[in-house]
Amino acid sequence: MKKIFYLFLAIALLISMGFSTFKEKKAEESKSFVVLELFTSQGCSSCPPADRLMGKYAVANNPDMMLLSFHVDYWNYIGWKDPFSKKEFSERQRQYAATLNSSVYTPQLIINGSESVVGSQESSITRLIKEAREQKPLAELNITAKKNLTNIQVQYDCKALSTKYKICFALVKKEESTAIKRGENSGLTLTNYNIVTDFKTVPSDLKSGSINFVLNGNAAASEYQIIAFVQDSKSLKILTAAKTEIITQ
Repeated sequence: MKKIFYLFLAIALLISMGFSTFKEKKAEESKSFVVLELFTSQGCSSCPPADRLMGKYAVANNPDMMLLSFHVDYWNYIGWKDPFSKKEFSERQRQYAATLNSSVYTPQLIINGSESVVGSQESSITRLIKEAREQKPLAELNITAKKNLTNIQVQYDCKALSTKYKICFALVKKEESTAIKRGENSGLTLTNYNIVTDFKTVPSDLKSGSINFVLNGNAAASEYQIIAFVQDSKSLKILTAAKTEIITQ
């Protein structure tokens, strides 16, 4: 009888150890992150395929993928002014070009701040995403976001090993369709995903604190999310990232 008891005890112990190892493995896997920064424009005829690919990733909603569509302004002269375009987004792309020794073009996708690829080349992007997931985060970042009236307050807590890093915060609109009336895409209705509507940075030596964003008009918090990441100010490599839905108070 004792032998049977010890046999069951041993089996239970093995099962417990296996479950514990599984949990540890899952916890380790959940630390992966992939930040996709798409530089795009509604005035560029080459961009819609890349925008649709971004939509595919947005629908999949993988927890470790942070999607950001930065609309640049240098295509506005053609005839259609992209309503989401900003000069500072074009400047961000130029910073990547100078650092990564790449060209400035649309659609361009930057992965984890260190790899550049044409934003519609799905096979190359899939390979780079797989490689990015194998990288371990070099910092820790936790964020929460709450909306009160039109104000969004983002609370953050960061653990980074160097003061040469910066923490970037993006207010992202999940989806928006626009009827294009002029320019290269005239007559089309384009849908864009994870559109960056505002972007702010703070130095990483401010290890915790808050950032404020303002929503326009009667926009619903559920239409937006907050994405944040820690980035090396010199190499532009991204060290970790996080995203959160916005809670309405």
